[in-house]
Amino acid sequence: MSLARAIAVAIALFMGLPALIILAALAGPVGWIVAAVVLPIAVLAVLLWLGWFRRRDDDGPYGGSYDDSDTMPR
Repeated sequence: MSLARAIAVAIALFMGLPALIILAALAGPVGWIVAAVVLPIAVLAVLLWLGWFRRRDDDGPYGGSYDDSDTMPR
């Protein structure tokens, strides 16, 4: 993803998600539940997906090696 596209997505989420929460809260009791429960769970799911399922082999400290070899500094 290019930097410009990533910035555009971040700005859209930064402005759009609070607006979505406000609109859901204005919808009444069902909207309150959506705003308080469903949206945070959805945001957590997206963050976990981005951090875990889209990881690459070279992510992480020490070259990304997570095997049993002795790569940790002492």
